[in-house]
Amino acid sequence: MNQELPDIQKFKNRIFQKKNVLGYLLSFSLKLMEGKQAGLIYGTDRSLLNFLSPKKWDRGVMDKFEGKGVNGVFLKFFGKTLVRIKNISPVQLYRINQFGDRIENEGVISYVLRNHQDFYKKGIKILIIDNQVCNKVNNNPFFSNFSIISYDGLFFNFLSNIRINADIVRQFKSQNFIVAYIPDYGAIVFNTVDRELVSKINGCFAREIDLRKRLDILITAIESASLAYLGFAKGKPAVQVIRRKERELRRTADRLKQKDEQLNTQKKYLRAVGGVTAKQLNMVPLSVPDGVYAFIDMVGSSSIRECLHPRDFFLALNLCHEISAENAGRFGCRLDNFIGDSVFFQNVFIFDDPRQECNPGAGERVMLMICMLASVFNEIHLLKQGRHPMDRERRMFNLIKNSGVNIQFRAGLEQGPALIGPMGSRKRKIVTAIGKAVDTASRLESSGIKDKIHITKTTMKLLDTAMVSKDTPMIRDIAMEEKNAAWLRAKEYIRFFDFYKNLFNLENELIQRRGPVSYKDFSKEITYLIQCIPETISPVVCPGI
Repeated sequence: MNQELPDIQKFKNRIFQKKNVLGYLLSFSLKLMEGKQAGLIYGTDRSLLNFLSPKKWDRGVMDKFEGKGVNGVFLKFFGKTLVRIKNISPVQLYRINQFGDRIENEGVISYVLRNHQDFYKKGIKILIIDNQVCNKVNNNPFFSNFSIISYDGLFFNFLSNIRINADIVRQFKSQNFIVAYIPDYGAIVFNTVDRELVSKINGCFAREIDLRKRLDILITAIESASLAYLGFAKGKPAVQVIRRKERELRRTADRLKQKDEQLNTQKKYLRAVGGVTAKQLNMVPLSVPDGVYAFIDMVGSSSIRECLHPRDFFLALNLCHEISAENAGRFGCRLDNFIGDSVFFQNVFIFDDPRQECNPGAGERVMLMICMLASVFNEIHLLKQGRHPMDRERRMFNLIKNSGVNIQFRAGLEQGPALIGPMGSRKRKIVTAIGKAVDTASRLESSGIKDKIHITKTTMKLLDTAMVSKDTPMIRDIAMEEKNAAWLRAKEYIRFFDFYKNLFNLENELIQRRGPVSYKDFSKEITYLIQCIPETISPVVCPGI
């Protein structure tokens, strides 16, 4: 076996300068695969014209031959006549049965021309047939079952239920052969490639690395030759080919755009629910001075668990958690973790979407978290009323009505310093925050009141002077997406609490001041509660619903 492979780069450079593109492909590929003979078959219909749409193909016509020695020269000049006389060409892809139905014909060539036309979606497939392992098909002298393996550029796979035309095998005295699809043309066939190249040990190719290299080069050569061959289309066939390509490109572009949107949505959701990158999982822990942290927790969960069947309790809890995750993504926050019936949120620069043109400042992060929590409370309220699209069967409404329990949450929020880094075992890690601000947010939630956000005096001062404007584009853009955003479009800037009241249809009694609050090791002389749910709920109260 010749270990020196043909230069594929030279082939790619020369193929577009050749007048006989397919002849050059044939000679290059024959040398590459070290076959005894090689042939080209073009797909067509009864017109025998080239450049027909593959969907119109009903036969394959043997077009060109190449080979070694005297037999190779004979085939090159007389091969087309020989196969026509022997009734080997054209290869019919279909036959008509006694009922007038069109049935797929047997044979590898017809199989390839029919089934490998999805090249532009799935790439080239190559079939490797070993004639040494042969099983007769019900003593049928015309077709036999051989060992067939496909290669798609990545994996070798065994194929079954593909029968070989024994006449072709006998005529060319083939020991093995390889068939590859050529886009918009037909197929290339190699007869008896070097036995060492396709020999197997325990079901695996003995020279798999070398075989892969050659097959990968063959795929590249076919792709280049296919493009070069299209340059020979003229007149109406050329127009049809261009239109066909254009349609396929548009479909591909639409599919890629759709997949890109799906992928971006998935990435955004994964970030929202705590998904992290490999880089973040291996990050060096660091101290963040101004992150925003919040907790929400179910009020009276112990008694609720006793009143509900476990199935119903988890149904209610998971619906509320799903609402939390969706809102975290929409408001640019991150759901750090589900902790039983509690949810831990963050808004820290480490987890910002890298595609954002500008990242929110410290004040905007607090405003985003406040709006996110309020949106969660409002959506849970709609869920309980049977008006949330996530529960069109009104399971939550019926559950509350039949059990007599009420499901409510409270929240606590704090901005300040915390350590952020990967934590856990070697087999399972998360990236989380630990620190004073996190502890304070948790204590504020525990000492809070249902359907309200509990904050410190420091956070209250920040919000009292905060503005929503062009300098806070993220929260402004989120609000502008709402149907009832006319109140915001006419304003260059607006105080946050005025913005917040308009966004959630709240009344003037928005802030409630509390006296001394103490919970475990936490105590504050003054704290504040922010109203989230209006006394009269309207169908447009929740952003994003």
